[in-house]
Amino acid sequence: MTAKNDLDISGTCLAFPFAELAAEMAQGELSGSIRLANKDKKVIVYFSDGRLVFAVSNSRMTRLFDFVLQQKKLSKEQLVQLPNFSNDLQLAEQLLADGLLTEAEKDMFFTAQVRAIVQDVLAWTEGEWTITPLARVREGLHADIDERSLLKEYGRGLSPETAAKRFRSFDETFKLAVALNSIRDCTAIEAQVLVPLASADQCVADIAAHSNLEGNDVFSALYSLWLAGLVIRSKWQSAIPAAKLPFLRAAKLELKREAILPGIKPEEPEAPVEEAAPVEELTLDAYLKRTEAAKNFYEVLGVDPKCDGPALKDAYFSLAKLFHPDKFRKEAPEITKRVHSAFAQLASAHETLRTPDSRELYDFKIRKNLEAANGAPSAAENGQGGDQKRQQAWEEFEKGAALLAKGDAAGAQVHLARAAHADPQNAKYRAYYGSALSADDKHRHKAEGELQAAIKIDGSSAEYRMMLSHFFIKVKLLKRAEGELTRLLALHPNNREARDLLDSIK
Repeated sequence: MTAKNDLDISGTCLAFPFAELAAEMAQGELSGSIRLANKDKKVIVYFSDGRLVFAVSNSRMTRLFDFVLQQKKLSKEQLVQLPNFSNDLQLAEQLLADGLLTEAEKDMFFTAQVRAIVQDVLAWTEGEWTITPLARVREGLHADIDERSLLKEYGRGLSPETAAKRFRSFDETFKLAVALNSIRDCTAIEAQVLVPLASADQCVADIAAHSNLEGNDVFSALYSLWLAGLVIRSKWQSAIPAAKLPFLRAAKLELKREAILPGIKPEEPEAPVEEAAPVEELTLDAYLKRTEAAKNFYEVLGVDPKCDGPALKDAYFSLAKLFHPDKFRKEAPEITKRVHSAFAQLASAHETLRTPDSRELYDFKIRKNLEAANGAPSAAENGQGGDQKRQQAWEEFEKGAALLAKGDAAGAQVHLARAAHADPQNAKYRAYYGSALSADDKHRHKAEGELQAAIKIDGSSAEYRMMLSHFFIKVKLLKRAEGELTRLLALHPNNREARDLLDSIK
């Protein structure tokens, strides 16, 4: 299953299971469909403003003609005389027209069918999926299956250890999506997690501290509450890039077909869809005004400062494709000049924010400029030793990273060791320290320990997993390198560098 346009998003069920995709569609209030394929099984699930409204499958789990025969609405002999009796939607319309099926019975059947399809796809641990806003289920086919209850039960059915693996760090933030006093169905453990959120948004670390839960229980509770739509999750690696959300929400529906698709192949699920026209793009005038008024590079790109690397990349390439100066050479000189200036800002924003190192430095400068503009006292003047220590760690890291880039691994080790010691929970410092140590075979085990520590802190980082993979290749542990690259691709299926490196090993 491959993406067919710029709005489509594809991935694997191993990296992002269907339950999380449904939760993201709900949290983003998105419309569209998710097409899933697992070996010979194919499913399409439709959403409207975040609600799961319909689903079709090529698996013959529940068919309308079986229901009709069980209810003795028709005999087998009468049924086979009907055209397209194996097509649930056409059969329903025929039976409604003949007065052999009531609207209530039709709704009951399709609700049961959709519920069975969703329960089946929730159990998938393999397969591929594609999200697109350009396909919608047609009116009159909305099934009320209470998908939030299904998602919540799915989350509760996972072991705490499995739920914990769906989190990348303790920095993920949660807030209540509904009033606390309106929540009725929650377990005792879930209630302990909800109480701290009543006063303010909390990161996972703070929730764990306030709830007094042990082990992975806090992860398990948060995961099921998020799937149930009771809390909103942020600062996590989502399947849907934040930069694409405005475009996905803005997709304008243009009806192409009023009935089901004709000529469905036997292996394809019946797809009762309406197709949408491409998204209404950002206008040149709006883009120029936004760029010229931008106070920082995040505003130039039109993304949240907390978004992840792929979201930044998507935003840059989308804007570069739409507003490249070559497309506006025939415009008035004033417009051409503004387009060139805006593109220069766009390129600078991408170049500065595209790597974690330069982005972190840029963010640090933004904070310092903001403090200076507001007349805020320095960390030392405020007695904030922790902030001062982190600043010193960052300065040591900068020196070490610069030496490492020049090939001076021995010199880099000194500064990177200081950075990692000053801020041991910073995955970047630990990873780069491990990379510097890997240059000397005498530090082989310590190098691996630092790289593994970085991944333990931030397991979602493709950069740190690539560093560990290169380390394994260097020390000729090719099987371990292959395993690490496989795990990386499960998280980042479109990572070309990892794919090429894995192919070269094989």
